[in-house]
Amino acid sequence: MHQSKWRIIHNSQGYTLLEALFSLVVFVLLSQILLLVMFWIKQMDTTFFTEEHLQWELFVQDFQDSFSNVKEVRVSNQSNTLEVFYMKPDESIKIDRSGDVLRLTINHEGNIPWLIGIESALFSWDGQFIKISVIFQNGIEKERRFFVQTNTE
Repeated sequence: MHQSKWRIIHNSQGYTLLEALFSLVVFVLLSQILLLVMFWIKQMDTTFFTEEHLQWELFVQDFQDSFSNVKEVRVSNQSNTLEVFYMKPDESIKIDRSGDVLRLTINHEGNIPWLIGIESALFSWDGQFIKISVIFQNGIEKERRFFVQTNTE
């Protein structure tokens, strides 16, 4: 044991230039791999569902659920308000945009935020289909058509 300490203390070779270059190459390769992984994760984050995609799909589900026993559908002249009247005389909903929120009003009372963070929303009605086009604040555009069977009884 005494000789191994003596060898370490009196070793005059030290850390060579070749060892330093090898360490530098390994460090550069690992940093490049880390950068590639970070860019890949960033791309996957924007490729898969973002918050807007999830909000949109939840909104679409709720929106579709509101089309049973419909008597009449009206869209405003500017195409930014949709009103749905039901078979029961006092039941109706109104969907319009206020600021960056698409809101729902039931029976002319209250405002329920339905879709948040939108820049614009347009509705159209052709007698059978309601079409909604939404542009989110980050530029994502979504559009969907819904079949609505109206009862004229």
